[in-house]
Amino acid sequence: MAEVLVIIVTWNGMKWLERCIRSVESSTVPADIFIVDNGSTDGTVKWIWDNTSENVQLHVADRNLGFGAANNIGLRHAIEKGYPYVYLLNQ
Repeated sequence: MAEVLVIIVTWNGMKWLERCIRSVESSTVPADIFIVDNGSTDGTVKWIWDNTSENVQLHVADRNLGFGAANNIGLRHAIEKGYPYVYLLNQ
């Protein structure tokens, strides 16, 4: 487990998501990624399942919870897992 958790909230964000994830993965600071998908309908979830590494975790909401509520899901996850640092990355 890395010390930093990067939280990415997404909703139909296919055109930005790969660049966000690859940017985090290429950073000199090791980080885990926690994506909260807000009910995307553009194939975002399938892409994440098919194209990401084990350091990417995914929470799928059944509807768009909004940006703030989705970030709160990620922040709760960070607290529960004991991450000392969190970075909110907007897609």
